Amino acid sequence: MTNRREVLALGILGGTALLAPQRAALAAGDCPPANATAIGAVLLDKYVAAVNAHDTSSFPEIHSESYIQHSGRSPNGLAAQIENFRGIFGRMPDVQTRVEDRIIAGDKVVARMTFSATHTQPLQGIAPTGRRFTLRTIDIWRVENGKFAEHWDIVDYQGLQKQLRGE
Repeated sequence: MTNRREVLALGILGGTALLAPQRAALAAGDCPPANATAIGAVLLDKYVAAVNAHDTSSFPEIHSESYIQHSGRSPNGLAAQIENFRGIFGRMPDVQTRVEDRIIAGDKVVARMTFSATHTQPLQGIAPTGRRFTLRTIDIWRVENGKFAEHWDIVDYQGLQKQLRGE
């Protein structure tokens, strides 16, 4: 019998019967908590609100103390995330983010996002131009104990540099 997760996957994949295997951490027949999707949605909304308010004070509610940042652009840990975003707010004082798409399943939150700002500080080795730009990302977080515990991303730096150069 097809379960709700399989139906959801089939709908997302346009009817293709390609299903991802369950995480090994789940025992046979177990399902993630029913509220996992709601928790992921709340975390994503809190993250976007914090970034748009340029306020890292809620980061301890959003990120675990041992947060793992797989991109290599900043160190691991909650304190490093706070410092990373303080730096972003300093380099892009008017930065705002928007979620274009979100997929939340089990302990994963995936978001296609845009960060928009004005180029008023050196960025990517390019002197300030005063141009508006949009940085596009795809972010994946793993949720553990009600907080983001790990993060992976893909960032469109080539698109950013073209915008900053006016191409």
